[in-house]
Amino acid sequence: MTDLSRPGASSRGLVAAGVRHVEAPEAAARQAIDRSALDRAKETVGITDLWRHLGLPEEPRRSCRSPFRRDLHPSFSIFACGRLWKDHATGDAGDAVSFLKRAAGCSTAEAIARLIDIAGTAPAPAPRHAPAPRELTFPPLMVPRIIDLADLQHLRGWPLFAGLEIAHRRGMFWTCRKIDNGTDRLAWLLTDSARHAAQVRRMDGQRWEKIDAKAWTLAGSDGSWPIGCADIGDRPIVAFCEGGPDLLAVLTLAFLHDRHHRVAAVLMAGASAGISSDALAYFRGKRVRIFEHRDAAGERAGTRWAAQLREAGAAVDGLRLAQPCKDLSDVLAATDAEHLEPPLDIFAGMEDHL
Repeated sequence: MTDLSRPGASSRGLVAAGVRHVEAPEAAARQAIDRSALDRAKETVGITDLWRHLGLPEEPRRSCRSPFRRDLHPSFSIFACGRLWKDHATGDAGDAVSFLKRAAGCSTAEAIARLIDIAGTAPAPAPRHAPAPRELTFPPLMVPRIIDLADLQHLRGWPLFAGLEIAHRRGMFWTCRKIDNGTDRLAWLLTDSARHAAQVRRMDGQRWEKIDAKAWTLAGSDGSWPIGCADIGDRPIVAFCEGGPDLLAVLTLAFLHDRHHRVAAVLMAGASAGISSDALAYFRGKRVRIFEHRDAAGERAGTRWAAQLREAGAAVDGLRLAQPCKDLSDVLAATDAEHLEPPLDIFAGMEDHL
């Protein structure tokens, strides 16, 4: 991904010059995925099975050395009953498809086809006695009140709350009550119609005492699910965000540019996970712009997400802001409140799709 702004530069000219456009991937990567066959393959063949099938070095365990690089101190994990992996040193993570893709040096489409083929010749899996995955349970969702929207707008220093209203109309933005170390807190929550993941933040902007963090991804959430992808629909533009405030800010900025009807927004709950293979089909044929956070983890995540999205059939580029705006929330906060003119056009270079 590329830095696309710098102090003192013309926002429109700078962004248009700095965005790196990517050609659509080959047709083979665009073929529809047989979801039922893929699901059966993932159930039949775990990452431990793939490790041994491919003859990779070392022994796969919950804590082991990475098979992809020199690893002096074990920093690789296989967990979730052998269904997920993570390299704690690099931040890379994923499922059986991403593991096979990395190990075999092939595309996502090729990895999926190979996994299904391996599953077709694999012996029946031994019975698993691990507990079932924890079910995602939502607190009672409430329709945001105008005072809630205004409070969040004031807290963030935004000139308006149009993006919050848009997100609620799309079924993504709600308020709720959540207990935090015995204290009942008013919070705002982001999810989508698939209900695979949800993230909550305190309405007052403070950290959750129980987890010592501002964003709380609800237990049972699929961390690899881009919240909002199930509701992209026929909108041709997708803003791919790394934080909840950025998702609300990008929808507000799209409103200010009169582009909100053609722009969808999605949220990855964290930079460590890859995109779920079950979610990639929603991005096929879309024009995606990834808004990275300005840190090493955000840059690595942006590069990894871009590769997955391209192979799924999306046209992808990235935008990483320079100081003083570290994220899209800052861009919206810097918007002239009287004339409602953002300091830069974050959609520049996407005119063919707007």
